[in-house]
Amino acid sequence: MRIFVTIMLLALGFNSYCQQLHHEMISSQGGSSVTSSGHLVRYTVGQQSVIGTSTNGYVVQQGFQQSNWGRIVSENTISVVTTVYPNPFVDLVKFSFSSSPGSTIDILVFDILGRLVHSESVQNDSNLISLDLKKLSSAEYLVKLSSGSYIHSAKIIKQ
Repeated sequence: MRIFVTIMLLALGFNSYCQQLHHEMISSQGGSSVTSSGHLVRYTVGQQSVIGTSTNGYVVQQGFQQSNWGRIVSENTISVVTTVYPNPFVDLVKFSFSSSPGSTIDILVFDILGRLVHSESVQNDSNLISLDLKKLSSAEYLVKLSSGSYIHSAKIIKQ
């Protein structure tokens, strides 16, 4: 009798005790490596489905976790700890350095699609830089700081 009542309730649209799973992701871990031929390969672990497009035999996109920032981010070649604050910010975002990364620092700010939205070069006098970004809309951005062998990339959020 209980099974019959449950089936009838479900048939009538009474599925208040049911949940529907729309998308599921097991993991977002992964990494990247460069092949011996110089190609950059990015991968994720635990992804349930794989999609992609290709051109001339080369896969140009694969899976869910594609970032337009991947081509912008570079590795730092000198050891300088960089602190970004406040984050999220309203108008000004500051960068402090554990040691001098150089006297002039080039700053590039990219939007979520990887488009350059702000660039400037600033003098580093006291290992502290304030960047005025009040003209930008509220969103996530990637900021790239560079000077000689120093490169630092960070995600910043404008409120």
